[in-house]
Amino acid sequence: MRRCPCCNARLNDAPLCPRCGADLGRVLSCEQLAKQWLALSLQTLKAGQTAVAVHAVKRSLSYRQMPEARIFREFLIRHQYTSLYDSLARQDWQSACRTVSNLHILQGDNEALSRFQEFIDHLSARSTNHSEPFSRWHLL
Repeated sequence: MRRCPCCNARLNDAPLCPRCGADLGRVLSCEQLAKQWLALSLQTLKAGQTAVAVHAVKRSLSYRQMPEARIFREFLIRHQYTSLYDSLARQDWQSACRTVSNLHILQGDNEALSRFQEFIDHLSARSTNHSEPFSRWHLL
């Protein structure tokens, strides 16, 4: 944080504002926690733990809406939609459901995600009722 949220004075590393004396300890603590959760999110995505990365970036944003965390969240959303389409193409319904769950965490509830979940549930139920796998033409 570069400026005091109370009086807009320039800040140094002290937990008190030099001009108005406001206690900035909790604000600075939240900023540090946001950075730590964002770092964890980046590390866990690199390690292939997407679900943990999704929760960690959400936690980071709950402490502070840092631009870098918002950008990473948008990256994760695009990444998850790509993963969802890949899972659907492979007919991997469990993976598709996990991906929709991650998208719900990142984006909240929305009509498109609800429709995707209904679509996956329908295809999953249909594939368990038929012994043969879907052909490409069943999906069109």
